[in-house]
This record gives sequence, structure tokens and C-alpha cells, in this order.
Amino acid sequence: MALKDYHIDRVKQHISVLDKYEHGGSVFVDRRRSRPRWFDGRFLKAADLNRESSYFLTRQADLAVATGTGVVEGLMVRETGPTRIAISHGHGMTFDGERVFLPEDVDIRLHNIALSEELNVKMGLSRKPAPPDRSRSGIYIIALRPLEFTANPTAAYPVDVDGRRQLQDGSVVEATAITLIPFSYPAGAARSIDARRARLAHQLFTETNAYRMPSTTLPLAMIELRRGQLLWLDNYMVRREMGAVHSDVLGFGFTPRPLRRSHFKQYDEMIADIVDRRLRSNAGLRFAATEYFESLPAAGRLPTACVDLDNFTQHFFPDAMDVEISIVPEDEMGLLLEESMLLPPVPLNDENAIATTAVMIFLPVPRHTFHSETKVLKRLPTPIQFPIKTVRSRFTPKDYLNLFQAKLPDFKTPAPGNTQALQEVAWKRLLSGQTFVWYVRRRNLNYKDEISGSVVHVMTNEHQDETDMRRYQRSLNLYDDFTYLKVRGSAAADLEMVRLLTIPKFTKSEVLMRSALKEFGNADKLDERHAASVSVRFAGSQVGKGLERIEERLFAGTDAEKIDQKIKLADALCTPELDDLARVLTAEEAAALADEVHTRLHGPDTPEAVAEFIRSQKKELER
Repeated sequence: MALKDYHIDRVKQHISVLDKYEHGGSVFVDRRRSRPRWFDGRFLKAADLNRESSYFLTRQADLAVATGTGVVEGLMVRETGPTRIAISHGHGMTFDGERVFLPEDVDIRLHNIALSEELNVKMGLSRKPAPPDRSRSGIYIIALRPLEFTANPTAAYPVDVDGRRQLQDGSVVEATAITLIPFSYPAGAARSIDARRARLAHQLFTETNAYRMPSTTLPLAMIELRRGQLLWLDNYMVRREMGAVHSDVLGFGFTPRPLRRSHFKQYDEMIADIVDRRLRSNAGLRFAATEYFESLPAAGRLPTACVDLDNFTQHFFPDAMDVEISIVPEDEMGLLLEESMLLPPVPLNDENAIATTAVMIFLPVPRHTFHSETKVLKRLPTPIQFPIKTVRSRFTPKDYLNLFQAKLPDFKTPAPGNTQALQEVAWKRLLSGQTFVWYVRRRNLNYKDEISGSVVHVMTNEHQDETDMRRYQRSLNLYDDFTYLKVRGSAAADLEMVRLLTIPKFTKSEVLMRSALKEFGNADKLDERHAASVSVRFAGSQVGKGLERIEERLFAGTDAEKIDQKIKLADALCTPELDDLARVLTAEEAAALADEVHTRLHGPDTPEAVAEFIRSQKKELER
């Protein structure tokens, strides 16, 4: 786009023309924008220069509001003591378009509030000075406010005959003030700290019309004080990241995206605090969301302990809510969170809304293992729907009777479900070691199990791939072992095994080929489930790169000795673990590991002893 020059002497209409059209209602005047018109012979006055400065400042603020307001970078608040907080450096835009900044990290002592009291009165944030901080109690907003000071006295010459010279401040200095703004909290303050915090989050994020932020400030965090002592600090309760505030464009009541994003981050920070506090008090991580929240964002984390895998129930959401669980590739989780920003919060105190709300719990897994894990879990309904859990409910006994009566066909005893399939699923293995899982609110659409479209099979030169695999196995005298596995395995297991072993890296690495064949045969029954579990261990795109780093040092000696060492490593059934270690260690550490493993492979150690050593090294690295 070509840039055009702006001419200061463009055609201007006389005020009489303006009066004519303004009276008719077709021209509107912005009274805030009025600048002097300069011409030769006009006296230069300070008032004209000040009016011109005000014009440009007003225009700059209008442009800032149009592009977006909020925190641009930094300005995170953290607690450094019972009466101290620290704010990181950064900058942002107030809601009326003025810039505020902190050039460096600031540590504030809340007891020293003399300056804050004076600023609150002068800036109009309170009508009278607040009480001394040592006796201050309540909820406050930590905010930044732009200020202007005059400085640098300059001699002013007389402007009339009888005037006298005097000193006037000749500079205007911009500054940023850190201040506390009282937040009005409704009656009933005797509730617990967690209940007050939950109520505030519900009020700000769900009942969005309940409170309006001061337009002349940039809110950073919310705190609660009791006699000058800091009880809790929440960054995202009032903090809003920079973004244009466009909402309800089509009239459907859309909430601004910065508000949804702040709700998500506020919940994530609060749930992390709750989990940390319960871990310190040994209270356990199984709790209901209603204990700490009145509403939830459309997506977020929840403790894994809230999902009971023994009887497939969940304890976090109300029992009247439709809750399901499934796995998802980890690189798609971000897209699900992004889409959730368009959905309203999850209600927890409205029985009618709860009954019509559906939530999906997701466990992210690596992309390269998603296909194999899906095969392992395919015996289960996809996704798993949680039955009514055995915790206190909002339902009355009459509601339960009506619900169960509606589900009983002609009062006949329903056939028992296939609970054995539930017990055989590898959900415990998937969830082990995971502190959190994710939930996402689902749209209330008519979801169907039918697949839209048709499956298109991607054709490859599978005949050539299998020929290369068999040729490589014959060169290693492993073709008979592979044939034996095909005979004793199921057809589905055979397909899974061939799909893995025809990957090019297996026809280039003797260690991977021997190890994979050994693990395929390490089962009483070679079925699809066992074959899929082996594929999960070997199919990663990074598997094999660690062995390439240490293979020369790992296997040494004559050709026969090298083969014996590779056979022993395959019998140890821990090649992927060794590969992981060699991939993440430094060059010196990887070389030392290779020498130690080579000594054990070349020595009298059994494969079990070699495996125990490798696994112990991996556990030590993970600590």
C-alpha cells in the first residue's frame, strides 16, 4: 500500500459551514480534538502550545485504545513476605490508552503506604485517606496509574508592563504510580478464604457486568489483607493481557477474549496453589470442584487423582454433568484449548445448567504413540462415559428414583455391562506419573459416531519394504525367528509387527531389529495388544538416535563377540531405555555409559543384571 503525505494546509471549511451542517445533524465535532492554527504574524502563547500537546496526547490515547489495552509484557506480581510484594519490570496500556511502565523489578513494603495514601486522594481513587496499613483489612487491587509531575524551575519573563519575573517549572515529567484500590466485597465476609476467592472469580469472569475496572489504571493483581498481613495474591483475577476488546459482534453475548484467557490462567494458578497446599498438608488430591470454585473456565487442568480407575468414576465435576474421558495427541491439545476460548464457563451452582453441560477429560499422549495406544484401548467404548459417582450430590432421592426408573426397561433387571473389559485397559499405565489431566467443555451439538466422508488408504510399496526386511533378517540369521513369531501370533499382531519392522531404521540397525523381535516374542500370547505395546516403545521418531552415538564404544571385539553382546542387550529387554539415556546425556556422559554397559555385556553379567543397571541409571537421571 502506497503511503501518502499529510499536508497541514489541506482545505479547511469556515466555521459558518460547520454551524450549518452541525445544526442539521450531519456533522459531529470531537470537542476533545482542537489544535491551534499557526500563521505568520500570530503571537505564540503558552496556552496554544499546551493545547497542541493535549491534542496529540488525546489522539495517541485514542489510537492506543483502538489497537488494544492491557499488560504488554512483564508486570507479574509475587509475594515475597507476609507484608511485601514484588512486581517484575514491564509495560502496558491503561484502559483509557495511557502508557505505564516499570523500568526495573520493584519490591514494595505494604507497611510503607504514606505515598500510596496521598496518591489515592490526589488521583481520585478514594475520597478520604485510607486507614493505616497495619490495621487495613479487605480485598484490594494492585494497579499502576500514570502520573505527571512538573520540575526544573525556569525564569518566566513578565507578560505585561506591571508584571514581575518569577520562577515556573519548565518540564513535565511522566511517572508511574503503584497504588492499592479497594475492592467492594458483598456482605457475608465470614466465609472461608477459598470461598471468597471462588466467589470473586465467579463474579469477575461469569457475572461480567458486576464490576468495571477503573479506566485510568492498569490492574495487575488482587490481594486480600487482614490487619496488614497478606492472605493471598492472585495475578490473573484482574490482570488482562493486551488485546483489542471486541465483544458481542453478532449480538450473541460473546465475552472478550482477554477475559476468557485471564479466567483460564487464574484458574490454572489457583488449582496449582490448591494442589500444592493439599500436598503439604497430606490431604490428598481427590476433591470436588465445588469445594473451591463456583464456576470453571471452559478448559483447564484437574488432578489425576480425581479420576478413580478402580471403578471408573470421577469426583471433580457434579454427578449430573455428562463427563467422558479419552486420549488425544499432545500436539492437538493446544487447538482444543484455543477453541474453548469461544465457550462460556462451566457452571457449578446452577442445577439446570449443570444437567445440560458436557465435559470431556483428555489425556495427551505423544503423536507417535497415539495410534498404538488407540489399538490397546479399542475394546472400550470410545470415549469412556463415567457413571454416577458415589459422592454427595445435588440430586434428591426422588430425582434418583425417577432417573433410575426411566432407565429400567419395563422394570426388568438390566444385563450387566462388560466390566472385565474396563479392568483390562491400560488406563492406569497411561495415567501413572501424571499429576494433572485436562478437561474441555463440549459444545451442545448432536455428536454422531458416524464418520463423515470415506477412508482413503495411503498406498506404499509394501512389497518392496517387506522384501528388504526379510533380506536384512536373513543376513542376520533372524528370519526363522520372525517366521516363528508370525506363526504363533494373531493376524492383527502380524500386521502390527510387520508395520513396525518395515520402518527403514530397523533395516539399518541390527540392535533395533534384534531387540524388537525379542520383545515381540516375550509374551505367552502374541496378540494385537502385546504387539501394540511393543510398537509404542520402538516407533518413536527419536528411537535409535541415542544408539547411533554410542554404538562404536558399546560393542567392541571380534565380530562374534559383537554379535554376542548385541544378543545379550536384546535379551535384557531395555534397548529403548538405553537409547533414551544415550540421547539426552552429554558426549562425555554418553561415552562413560557406553563403556560401563560394554563391560557388563562383555563380562559374566546376566541380561537381567544389565537391564537392572540401565533402568537404575535412567531413574537416577529422572530425579
